[in-house]
Amino acid sequence: MQAAAEYRYPHFKRKLLVEDMLSFRGGPDPGEAFPDFDLLTIDNRRLQKSDVIEKRPVLLSIGSYTCPMTASSAPILKRLYEEFGDQVEFMTLYVREAHPGEHFNQTETIEQKVKYAQEFKERDQIPWTIAVDDVDGTLHQKLGSHPNATYILDSSGNVAFRVLWSNDGRSLRKGLKAVLSGRSGERRPKVVPMLAGMGSMPESLERSGPTAKRDVLRQAPPMYFMAQIAKQFRPLSPLQRGVATLATVMLTGGLAIGAVGLLRNRG
Repeated sequence: MQAAAEYRYPHFKRKLLVEDMLSFRGGPDPGEAFPDFDLLTIDNRRLQKSDVIEKRPVLLSIGSYTCPMTASSAPILKRLYEEFGDQVEFMTLYVREAHPGEHFNQTETIEQKVKYAQEFKERDQIPWTIAVDDVDGTLHQKLGSHPNATYILDSSGNVAFRVLWSNDGRSLRKGLKAVLSGRSGERRPKVVPMLAGMGSMPESLERSGPTAKRDVLRQAPPMYFMAQIAKQFRPLSPLQRGVATLATVMLTGGLAIGAVGLLRNRG
């Protein structure tokens, strides 16, 4: 496990983005047992694995208030909850802040972390249980420390399906249908989820504070400037903003290349 200072990083780093985009880095594979846990919920209950692993599968999404991917996943997860909520138990594991800042720094106490999780529930109007990992991220680290993955557990408590990003609605629906049919698997699409996350990034950084914005500007300038472009496409959905941003960048780049070519020909 990572040391506390490393896990609860005060500033976003480029290497985190690279690691998160590639694949799952650890955590139980499909077919393996999901780790046992004893967590505090935002309504002050204790929640153990045995409490939720009973007669039906469990969809467990990972997230935090300052994670753009988490923000973009809320509408998708709520639609799936309406569709599958009578067959599958939904829950969210609240973990460390993806983009800590002045307003939402990395927490030092479980009380502060519960407060952040409560604000997350209110912001996104989450109707299912939200459990809070401990300050050092004991369960999160066992799952690979990914900021926004989803694990779907079967009724035996094993991982039946996992998806790299919780805003990947197509993969989640496939996973839910597979698990309800007794099958297992894994999905790791990157482009569409990252575009949706890009669409939610401006608001996420603004809510977190100036430090969060500066960290992204210093560590991932292309991402920062694309997020600024995405702001211009409100009130489109996060994915629509991301697609519009990508199209704008490609069009601008194409025009620039064409202009350079024209100047060279004239020269």
